[in-house]
Amino acid sequence: MSMFAQMSLPPFLAQRLLQAGITSPSPIQEAAIPPALAGRDVMAQAKTGSGKTLAFLLPMIERALRPVSSEGTPPLISGGSGKRGPQFLILAPTRELALQIDTELRKYAPPSVTSLAVYGGTPIERHYRGLRHAPRVVVGTPGRLLDLAGSGHLYLGAVTWLVMDEADQMLDRGFLRDIQRILGLLPPERQTLLFSATFSAEIQQLAGTMQRNPAKISVDPGISSPTTITHAYYVVPAEHSRTQLVHTLLQAVKAGERSMIFCDQKYKVRRLASKLGGESASVGAITGNHSQSQRERTLGAFRAGRLTSLVATDVAARGLDIPDVAQVIHYELPVNPNSYVHRAGRTGRAEKEGSTFLILSQAEEREYLRMVRQLRIQTTKLSLPALATLPPAAVVTEERPGRRPVQRRHSHHASPALHETRNGIGRDSRPSLRSDKPRRFGR
Repeated sequence: MSMFAQMSLPPFLAQRLLQAGITSPSPIQEAAIPPALAGRDVMAQAKTGSGKTLAFLLPMIERALRPVSSEGTPPLISGGSGKRGPQFLILAPTRELALQIDTELRKYAPPSVTSLAVYGGTPIERHYRGLRHAPRVVVGTPGRLLDLAGSGHLYLGAVTWLVMDEADQMLDRGFLRDIQRILGLLPPERQTLLFSATFSAEIQQLAGTMQRNPAKISVDPGISSPTTITHAYYVVPAEHSRTQLVHTLLQAVKAGERSMIFCDQKYKVRRLASKLGGESASVGAITGNHSQSQRERTLGAFRAGRLTSLVATDVAARGLDIPDVAQVIHYELPVNPNSYVHRAGRTGRAEKEGSTFLILSQAEEREYLRMVRQLRIQTTKLSLPALATLPPAAVVTEERPGRRPVQRRHSHHASPALHETRNGIGRDSRPSLRSDKPRRFGR
């Protein structure tokens, strides 16, 4: 099977794919779509950027286009309750990923397959209004879904199709309780699909309790990253050299290309973005503390090329499909191998070439080399280039829901002993790690 036409997709859907320039399925789509169309549960693993989103959206749209009632309205739950709810539910770990999935769905689905994305950081009344129109599909983050269900505005008893995207993070300890509560609101007779770039043995065992004889698909066995990505690292003699090296690497990208820089903690994101010149130097910042509107504006500017560099925590490491990210820079050693894989996956997408660079202290080098052996990744140690002079530090504004914007200016010589306030991480934006304190490999 090499063409979508051979998958028995509706002509409308095949035409939409053709208009988008997609004529052949990717390996994960070729493997996952047939069992999903046949009604089986699916547990699918594939590298980031491999087309997992369409692998669950296409069969979902096909299912949605089947007749559901004589009036063509969303199904009503049996038992005379008369409650109407979505037929399809897609869970995502972050607001940005939920919005991206909903955007892709609207691109390929006909108008009759109505949808609504729900997530924290935006007035819940907006979602109350959206649910009055009884969308066929709801895409959401766990916390906001529970808020809507708890208030009686969202009824989940009619869901027959459940998707968990980035399932390893969704089922991690930080989200497990919320996921279990959501599952308790769904009917047991449903089709459940789990998609992720990584599945640990523990997560596979846990997922097994939520699925029935799933089709287990792995087109990228083990923990690995796209083969189009080259991996390299630098060892810096002092902490202040990290920022200068980041600035130097940012100056080396070609016109039209983008860079992403990842830090483990929110205060480091703010401080680094400021030292790199902020938005006046085309450098944006995203953390879980930024308001949803600010995050959307920053991501929109980054996608459009008005910002060429983005400094972020792991809130931007999963699911976001941003074209032309030429390099990913790790400001320090990531806290675990999966974090490294997902960050690196922001570049080298759609078979394009990309690079990922780590900036390490001498003490971190041995730990990093142990990690890449575990991941079966080839890496190269690079000599430090001549370091460019930093631009003037910028004021970084941070908008938080219901609070005044916070402005911070960081000197290039600021003490590293800054303290991070950890309020403001909502259930919808938290990473899988339960603390911002770094945890190193093998400890």
